[in-house]
Amino acid sequence: MTSQIRAGHLMEELSGQVGGAELYELRSLGTPVRFQAGALESVKSVETTGRALRVIHEGRLGFSTTTDLADDKTLIHNALQSAQFGGPATFDFPEREPAAPVACFDAEVEKMGAADLIELGEEIIAKLRAHDSEMQVDVTLSNDVEQVTLLNTSGLQVKDRRTFFSIGMDVIRTRGDDITILWESASSHAAGEIDPAAMVDHLVERLRWAETTASVESKAMPIVFSSMATMCLLLPLSDGLNGRYVYEGASPLDEKLEQQVLDPRFTFVDDGRLDFASRSAPYDDEGTPTARKPLIEEGVVRQFLYDLKTAAQAGAAPTGNAFKVQGFGDRAFHLPPVITPTTLMVSPGDKSLDEMLRGLDEAILVEGVIGLGQGNVLSGEFSNNVSTGFLVRNGEVVGRVKNTMIAGNVYELLKDQVIGLSDRPEWVFGMLNTPAIAVDGVGVTSQG
Repeated sequence: MTSQIRAGHLMEELSGQVGGAELYELRSLGTPVRFQAGALESVKSVETTGRALRVIHEGRLGFSTTTDLADDKTLIHNALQSAQFGGPATFDFPEREPAAPVACFDAEVEKMGAADLIELGEEIIAKLRAHDSEMQVDVTLSNDVEQVTLLNTSGLQVKDRRTFFSIGMDVIRTRGDDITILWESASSHAAGEIDPAAMVDHLVERLRWAETTASVESKAMPIVFSSMATMCLLLPLSDGLNGRYVYEGASPLDEKLEQQVLDPRFTFVDDGRLDFASRSAPYDDEGTPTARKPLIEEGVVRQFLYDLKTAAQAGAAPTGNAFKVQGFGDRAFHLPPVITPTTLMVSPGDKSLDEMLRGLDEAILVEGVIGLGQGNVLSGEFSNNVSTGFLVRNGEVVGRVKNTMIAGNVYELLKDQVIGLSDRPEWVFGMLNTPAIAVDGVGVTSQG
């Protein structure tokens, strides 16, 4: 009996026992390759197969998982048992709605073998070592093929194949007691969407900037957040747009729908239908079609993100943002779906990054921070040590800053302190597409 036929029988069996049921099945096969200090450290073949069952029984939600696709009895028993202690289920599992196709599969990624990944890794290492043969270079590459099957007792049946390709580069340069650590990361459904040479060039440019160090005073000053560093600003903001926190009254954006809360130059979109973006999919993990949604449009709050449960509580419609993920988006069939952004996009401005820097007498260009998410995130507060940052004087990068911390409030900075946004969005973690963002009045504390 095939897996899909068995899953269909399981739904038929449950339809008379419970108020509703949903079965999620994940099959994935990946080949992670890792280079440590320029040498091949590991090549693996990682296979994941598992199921998750949610049931609505006597008005409560039950959940169970298994890696044994043949043991329906235990899966059902555990779900029914957990429903005795589950929270109230005020929603129904959805019927299937049509979803327009979105490109999530690349045959080139599927065809990649370990030898292809090793060859690419060696090319990346050679290019980085050509700049500095003494620094440590670590590279990780992975290709994954996954199949997601989702069925429920409302008649929904979804089967979707996706590919994933990712590259990570880390360099560590040690000169006496001075250590420079830089990194690049990219992921996509398609190999052709990632440019390893551009990633190398970006690292080399930053390594040149870091040849010298510079001192900065402790004071409030302009900060230019590179695309990577904008996570300091956009992580608290995306949490504020999470429908769960809005419903609970914990978000600063509660009761701010259709109100001007940020600078009119700021537009923030969640797009689950962008071809080959690593979080794109026709449906989310509850069977709701994904969509392109303006969350903040020219500074005005337009929409929040909801899953089935929170949408029902808030009297809103689910937005196709319920996914079984952990970390920065790794699939996790054993976890319940949670409200998760798909691809977050910030609309670009009208100046290049170089033009933005030339307009500043003194500022810090922040490339990375330590402890992302520290501070009172829901209130918009952030406080982070700068892992990679460069002092800008009279429009020119003059050196790397050390022992420096930045702090501020996202809502205040993006409302009244925006200097500008660059005209070239870049990808961050495969989940965010954003230009650099320059803001004034950020608190800077320096010990160097």
